[in-house]
Amino acid sequence: MSTITLDASSTTDHRLVISLVDHSGADIVLRSQDSHHIQVPKNYIVNSSPVLGELIRKASYSPYNANAGVSESLPMVQLPETGEILHFLLTFIFPVTPRIPSTPEEVMELLSVAQKYQMGTALAHIRASVAQQNLSPTRLEPALRIYALAQRYGLRQEALQTARTISKYPMAIENFEDKLDIMPGASLYELWKYHERVLAILASDLAEFRESGARGTITDLECTELSSSNIPRWLDQYMESMAITPHLFDFAELYIAMAHHLKNETKKSSCKCASIPSQTIRQFWEALVSVVHGSFEKVIAVDIRSCLGR
Repeated sequence: MSTITLDASSTTDHRLVISLVDHSGADIVLRSQDSHHIQVPKNYIVNSSPVLGELIRKASYSPYNANAGVSESLPMVQLPETGEILHFLLTFIFPVTPRIPSTPEEVMELLSVAQKYQMGTALAHIRASVAQQNLSPTRLEPALRIYALAQRYGLRQEALQTARTISKYPMAIENFEDKLDIMPGASLYELWKYHERVLAILASDLAEFRESGARGTITDLECTELSSSNIPRWLDQYMESMAITPHLFDFAELYIAMAHHLKNETKKSSCKCASIPSQTIRQFWEALVSVVHGSFEKVIAVDIRSCLGR
């Protein structure tokens, strides 16, 4: 059994050993920016990254001292990443338990390194691990930091996913004026353009959804005032508002809108909205969720295609 070793000559006093199975031994050294020497069998690296494969090919033709110690006698590739980030990356290449960093900022850096070295399989596995451990930010300020990092690193998928989290908050420009220490102006501009695309697509999709009678889920309900699609006007107006204020897209907001309507209609016996079956409400909500999520997916698809077309 062979090992990958962070050489004791590294700038930190810890030593990392990862056991590997079924390989013929280390034949290349990866030297990190902070002077970690990581001995690895190059086949794993070459098969995982065409970029690193080319660097290894060049290093293999460089002269080295055959009489020196093990790490000095092997071809060496100098890399600009820290030993820690390289270690995390290697766990997604070698047959060991994959590991991801503990902070979102380091996770973004790891993703950017995998993307830079064109490690498509490793990149997909890292993203799957992040999703499995539910490390995506849920609050505004952490989401803004991650969005800015995603923009800096060119991680389009992460930028779009985080932008969707941010869209759950009111997107008035004045609400972001004090966030420039978190998010550079260029990132804020990109976020605002994304928000505008979401509103345009969402408005179109919701208009179609409303005209279809919410896909038939709430037609023929008895109410004092119906829309042109034969659904209660208060419900139609609720859906219309989603195109303007998507941050209010919440099941609780639907019941608030219903309660407000019922308060104004209590004396009108022709309104039967108070007795709408709960199953009908659930079917409507599931259909509405499908439309809203589909609109966001359309924005992501358009943005990724435009990014790939550059």
